[in-house]
Amino acid sequence: MKLTPNQFEGLTEAQMEWATETDWLSQKDRFEDSICWSHLFIYWVENYASALLATEFLKQNKYDYSISFDNAVGQYCFTTNYRGSWVYA
Repeated sequence: MKLTPNQFEGLTEAQMEWATETDWLSQKDRFEDSICWSHLFIYWVENYASALLATEFLKQNKYDYSISFDNAVGQYCFTTNYRGSWVYA
């Protein structure tokens, strides 16, 4: 299945810069699984199926990613260096 950038965006619930916005290391206990601290962005999705589909897009486009569960918001999340269309710069 080949996913488009718009389909990827439709799978995500929220996004933000990972490396610069917050001191995530001080909140590391909120994440259940190991997560990559060097990625630039974090995305949250409603369920694990959405995480798998969204990360399939990343895999197809050769972006590294790391999936975890964020207990603070009760959603799956993943970090990556993929810069989605929501990033304005």
